[in-house]
Amino acid sequence: MKSLLLSTSIAASLLFSSVISAENISAAQQKQLSEIAVLLEQNPEIIEGLHKNLTKYVEGQGSISSTLKQNHDYLYNNPMHSYFGSEAPELTVINFTDYNCSYCKRLESGLVKMIKKYPEIRVVNIDLPFQQRMIPGLDTNTAWYALNVWENNRPAFSEVHRLMMAKPSRHDRKSIMTIAEMTGTEAALTANEMKKKMVKKNEIIFSQLGLRGTPALIIGNEIIPGAIPQAQLDKLIQAQLK
Repeated sequence: MKSLLLSTSIAASLLFSSVISAENISAAQQKQLSEIAVLLEQNPEIIEGLHKNLTKYVEGQGSISSTLKQNHDYLYNNPMHSYFGSEAPELTVINFTDYNCSYCKRLESGLVKMIKKYPEIRVVNIDLPFQQRMIPGLDTNTAWYALNVWENNRPAFSEVHRLMMAKPSRHDRKSIMTIAEMTGTEAALTANEMKKKMVKKNEIIFSQLGLRGTPALIIGNEIIPGAIPQAQLDKLIQAQLK
């Protein structure tokens, strides 16, 4: 219902905009505008609600654009974030992810396939610990641990990441200790303030983008909340590369 209302609001904004012209919209959009005009004429009681929702939507979009602009380098050019894929990417995909999120783990396999299919892309992981703020029995969480490994033991990161994503359920002290011992990354289990501040900033940006749950992607100028089918992911990446 929310998506439908937003879509209708957008269309209504086009209808009432004084700057829109035939050159700005397609024939299909023009047809939709005409149909919306009829609907509004027949149901004038919905105009006030549409106006309020449209105003909120436009304000929200402005805030999102501002957030992306202000944090562009932090998201796209920050060597502290782990990434996979090209060292000189034609397209960078931002992946808001959580090592305890089952949907993130499903999306991960799709992203791995995309990197293999399109070696010219890069996937940047923005780590979040929403599913588990602290690992029971350890003074850390999966996001802090992963960031520590990425910074201080880069050769081990790929395997640490794979093992953490491979566990279908939430991590506990035993699973993380096992991964750390297998990969020789026990030292990374000691959290530090820089990683804590970084993850906090990740959370703030995530919230400012209007997102509510992981996973979420930014592909080009599109923000995609939630896990999406492989075919849709492929299509979005193809469109951006073109």
